[in-house]
Amino acid sequence: MKIKILIIVLYCISIVNINSQENEELLNSRIVLSIVMPQNEEKINSSNFAKIKSKIKQIISKNDVAATGYYSDFLIYPSIEIYDEETIDAGLQPITIFSGDFTLFVKQASTNNQFGSISIKFKGSGNSKSKAIKNGVSKINSNHKDFQGFLKNVKSKIVNYYQNNCSLYISEADKLNASKQYEQALLKLLAIPAGITKCNSKVNTRIVQYYRNYSNSICDKKIMIANGHYSEKNFSKSLDILKTINPESKCKNAALSLMRKIESKIDREDKQALDLTMKIYNNKVSMEKARIASINEIALTYYKNQPETKIHVIR
Repeated sequence: MKIKILIIVLYCISIVNINSQENEELLNSRIVLSIVMPQNEEKINSSNFAKIKSKIKQIISKNDVAATGYYSDFLIYPSIEIYDEETIDAGLQPITIFSGDFTLFVKQASTNNQFGSISIKFKGSGNSKSKAIKNGVSKINSNHKDFQGFLKNVKSKIVNYYQNNCSLYISEADKLNASKQYEQALLKLLAIPAGITKCNSKVNTRIVQYYRNYSNSICDKKIMIANGHYSEKNFSKSLDILKTINPESKCKNAALSLMRKIESKIDREDKQALDLTMKIYNNKVSMEKARIASINEIALTYYKNQPETKIHVIR
């Protein structure tokens, strides 16, 4: 059973078991959750999927949340339990009414450990069971104080988890880097939300180094491909390849040399793209922005190519 994912960022506003200075530093840190819909949950069918997904997003957004495109090892998913269901003859169409529980769970995908759950009672009505559930979900109060307490508790647990396991993440990433699995090494550290651990500086330093190692491992091939397009007088394609070469890699000079060769052989539009690329190569701030964008793209591309996560609600 496959799931669909919507990525959400939770901004930490309450952290426990840390001192006041650390708490202040963690106010802007990010905890990432993926909203997933279990397909074996018979009451969450295609007709009410969108409504429930929207409600979960709404609940999180009411607690200082912003959307992002990052993957998360932490999942939030719903379950619905219906009871006191009855059908009333109301004229042209019978009306289904029910009472039930709307439950949210948070678990870590890689370990299958649960980090919290909350159950809210809800009621709904409609001329079918599916429409009654959709009606009930729409009436759930996103501002319910229990949701706020639940999310604060989950965030606290996740922060503590990364605080306690940061050294382990670094050790595992170092091993991946040493075996030249640079993408996996990067992804291992990118899973740690920025700013929430004491080893944050070590994480950031390694991310930059792993990215440079990754870039060095692929740039020779890119230079060869770009030179091939140049030899065929396909200067636009050559430029397209050169734009993807990390200006901090060992191929920087080779890339610059080829860009200078094609500078007088391209049209105005490509010339603008070339000028922008050259600016990145010669400006530290632009180079850092390009690095961040490239690292994000590596992560997104990797996870898009992975099999979809599977999850089942076990009662």
